[in-house]
Amino acid sequence: MDFTIKRDVFWEGMQKTLGIVDKKTTLPILNNILLEAEGNWVRIVATDREISLIARYEAEVTEAGKITLSAKKLYEIIREIHGESIHVETDTRNIVMLTCQKAIYRIMGISADEYPAVVAEENIPLFPVSGTLIKEMVRKVFFAMSTDELRRNLNGIFLQTEKKSEGFTIKMVATDGHRLSLTHKNLEVTDFLDISMGIILPRKGVGEIRKVVEDDPDHVSIGLMGQMFIVQTGNVLLKVSLINAEYPDYKRVVPTEKGTVLFLPKEGFLHALRRMWVVVSAEEFRTVLLSIADNRMVLQSQNADVGEAREDIDVSYDGEKLEVGYNADYLIDAIEVIDEETVAFELGAGRKPGIVRSAGHDEYLCVVMPLMI
Repeated sequence: MDFTIKRDVFWEGMQKTLGIVDKKTTLPILNNILLEAEGNWVRIVATDREISLIARYEAEVTEAGKITLSAKKLYEIIREIHGESIHVETDTRNIVMLTCQKAIYRIMGISADEYPAVVAEENIPLFPVSGTLIKEMVRKVFFAMSTDELRRNLNGIFLQTEKKSEGFTIKMVATDGHRLSLTHKNLEVTDFLDISMGIILPRKGVGEIRKVVEDDPDHVSIGLMGQMFIVQTGNVLLKVSLINAEYPDYKRVVPTEKGTVLFLPKEGFLHALRRMWVVVSAEEFRTVLLSIADNRMVLQSQNADVGEAREDIDVSYDGEKLEVGYNADYLIDAIEVIDEETVAFELGAGRKPGIVRSAGHDEYLCVVMPLMI
């Protein structure tokens, strides 16, 4: 194998592989990426057997061939190299020489025959979608995913589409059992990916999807092949294995009975919560107590080892006094992703959950369970 490729292009390709390469694997070959040169292209392939990425870039190929190299070492080498182009050449002993200006590296590769097969399947129906839309939807639910490995069905984002008379609605949901974040967008298209029953994208896969669509938001297409979710951009194909489990009925979590709605300035409420969080940051539940009465909301937090904090916010409320406690982290996470200036915060009586929304918009909500106080 013998090819020359622009350094910045090679660097871009290697950056995409870092989150996929399995660092904890018992199979050493999965620490490597596959380089394959043919025609006028170089393919960079990375996989952990659950997620696979195939990136293709233009290069001057003198001799076709393929080899696998340590992803970490190749990334570090390219990062430190300074020059316009990198020349890559292999010999019969699987030794790879990388040359850029006066810098020369010789590193040991492993035969490509030992690498798992990663096929760029063709003839899969793909549907164009805005990469910016996907990125923003993921941002609004990502924080609510569970990290409990025993609850595998919650270790990801639930993705669902629904066909309507005026187009399609795409929904994303995430929950860890203590909070649930939901966002949806209406697409004015007549044909789109039909997943009315929903699929579960794993946490790691969601992270890679977000990176891929962010790099090329104007050329994103998605599809489904069996238990594999496909994302394609201009020069990248990403394949993500789905979580084979049943997602809970998220619609039952959203309260149907209307609670008390307070309209609060996003930044003011957010910074007040952060000031309360400072006192309880070392505690497990990070409880902030909210007391609402006489057109005021009083926020309080206390820690026996630190002290206490209190702050008042003016609100429009003259009903009976309400007192409820929440995990400060959960409220902060829910509010941070709101883009508008005003937050609609709905409080339920007793043990009913609170709901954080964007005032005037119904495309996002986060349900947060209260704490015992």
